Amino acid sequence: VYAVGYVKLLITVVKYIPQAWTNHRRKSTVGWSIDQILMDVVGGTLSIAQLFIDSSLQNDWSGVTGNPVKLGLGNVSLFFDVIFLLQHYVLYRGANKVKEEQYDSEREILLSRDEDEEMIRHR
Repeated sequence: VYAVGYVKLLITVVKYIPQAWTNHRRKSTVGWSIDQILMDVVGGTLSIAQLFIDSSLQNDWSGVTGNPVKLGLGNVSLFFDVIFLLQHYVLYRGANKVKEEQYDSEREILLSRDEDEEMIRHR
C-alpha cells in the first residue's frame, strides 16, 4: 500500500515540472487558469492542517511524520503552487497582457448573427 502512495508522490512531482518549465521558458503564464492552482493551495493547506489537527487531538505528534506520503504530497503541492503563483502574479505579470492580446483574434466570433441565422435556414 505504501508503494502506491510513493508512486503517487513521484507522479505529483513529475506532473508539475513541465508546466513550471514551460512558464519559465515562455516567460508567460498565458493559456492556463490560475484558478486550479488557487484551489490546489487550499487543498494542500487543508491536507497538512488535517495532519497537525489529528496529531494535536491525539496528543501524538508521530501522526505528522507517520504518514510521509500525505505530508509529502501537501508540501510538494504547496511548493509548486508558490512557484506558479510567483510566475503568474509577480514574474510574468506584464507579459501575460501582451501575449493575451496576440490571441484576441481567436476570441472573435467567426460568424455574425445574420450569417448564423442564414446558415440555420438553409439546413
